[in-house]
Amino acid sequence: MKKVILLVLLLSMVLPAAVFGASQEISVSIDGVKLQFSSKPIQENGTTLVPLRTIFEGLGASVKWDAKTQTVKASKNGVNIAITMGQKFAIKDGNKIQLTTKPRTILGVTYVPLRFIGESFGSTIEVHGKEINIVSPVPPSFEYGAKDNSAQTTTPPAQAPNPSTVPSTSTTSVQEIGKLSNRVVYIETYDASNKVLASGSGVVISSDGKIITNYHVIDEAASVKVEFNDQRSFTTSIILSKDESRDLALLKIPATNLAAVTMGDSTTLQLGEEVVAIGSPLGFKNSLTSGVISQTSRNVQGQNYIQISTPIDHGSSGGALFNMKGELVGITSALIESSASINLAIPSSDVKAFLAKPQVEQKLSPSVQQKPSTGSTGKAMDSKALEDYLNKNYGSLSFKGVDLDFDWDVMTSSDGKRFLIGGTMSDGMQWADWADKQEENGMAFPSLILYMSDELKDKLHLTDTFFSLYLNVHLSKYPSSFPAESISREGSGYRLDYNFIYGSVDYKSGYLFYNLDPTDEDSIQSVEID
Repeated sequence: MKKVILLVLLLSMVLPAAVFGASQEISVSIDGVKLQFSSKPIQENGTTLVPLRTIFEGLGASVKWDAKTQTVKASKNGVNIAITMGQKFAIKDGNKIQLTTKPRTILGVTYVPLRFIGESFGSTIEVHGKEINIVSPVPPSFEYGAKDNSAQTTTPPAQAPNPSTVPSTSTTSVQEIGKLSNRVVYIETYDASNKVLASGSGVVISSDGKIITNYHVIDEAASVKVEFNDQRSFTTSIILSKDESRDLALLKIPATNLAAVTMGDSTTLQLGEEVVAIGSPLGFKNSLTSGVISQTSRNVQGQNYIQISTPIDHGSSGGALFNMKGELVGITSALIESSASINLAIPSSDVKAFLAKPQVEQKLSPSVQQKPSTGSTGKAMDSKALEDYLNKNYGSLSFKGVDLDFDWDVMTSSDGKRFLIGGTMSDGMQWADWADKQEENGMAFPSLILYMSDELKDKLHLTDTFFSLYLNVHLSKYPSSFPAESISREGSGYRLDYNFIYGSVDYKSGYLFYNLDPTDEDSIQSVEID
């Protein structure tokens, strides 16, 4: 999806300065590992309130934000909780729990009560002055570091070490990180004539065959060969998602039961922290190099990167950057030709936001993305031609009293029968006005999909189209009114990449199908069309 900039100002309740002043020294740790908050925790009425996203991610809970009801829902190990902003109670597994202090949004940051969340998931809260430690109910996982649990009454039975994984310690050796090379692959791309185009690297992010890499590695490719360090190889022409401006692509290979990486939090990286890169520089497969974080946030050509001293080269693109806990904290992407060893990686926070976007199986190469339908000229319409047509004729339009600007991007489904059309807005005030219309009647967003579908049907005779609409913006404040999975840290602020609706018209049945909450596949709605 092509990226454009959207500005949305989200300001809410402001607490007196004294509240912030009283909480500046509060530190929160999970099993001894200090959390790095984008905004400082605060205390009110004896209750510590912390930024929503960091605490849930730190505890390993899945979280969903409902902007309409201002409610956050989280789950972990079968425990489900729901907290609504401004309400002095919460819901845990269907039971109403009274809170001592209301959760609320302050200057765009959503704060929630720490003790309630930690204890709901079975943790113990230890308070020593301004230092708060959350102790897990079981020995901490590899992801959050290890501590001495000898004082605990329950001790898990000893198990033989598994050589395919890294030991559960807070930090480990470069040699142990090297065992994760089975999660990093060598990539070779081919054009439609089966001629080699380029080579690079990729990272296994799920056991069912999803491989993430840089978009520039697979750009213009008709097929891709993915090779593991044990000589297994798979060929694919399927891409599940792409982001050209952020230089990320998600491939799908026909494999299962793969060893996948554990995703880390790039926002907690520290200057000088040791990191390890694994990739295939210059075609030398699964090469390991080590170095340090030279800069946690480096802006290059408008994009945020992690700057590292870890040596990489051509072919390292799409490879893995690990911290010393064996977590993926970046995708190695570029180097700047210099004696200073300036190398760049895309932060895992951006990777998480990219992976949260809808994934649809599509063909790789524009040369094979042909559409059997014909336009008004009678000639075959392919994805590039349709993309040009949309940007020329519908890049700017006035729709029901609101001016809307879009940047259109088009691909085809894997079977070549449907156009997948993405539209990204570029004006925040326009979106805000349009969102107001949506609040008024509930159909402002869906009706545009119907309008655009009808336009393509009437003017180009295209009836199999699927629309997905996005926002994309850099914000100085955390935009807590949007789903957490659509927000990533970038520079001194945040990147909002928000898919707010998708849908299509089924002209045979006479219904418009749409989803205003694309993160929930069960939220699809339908309305009969005239």
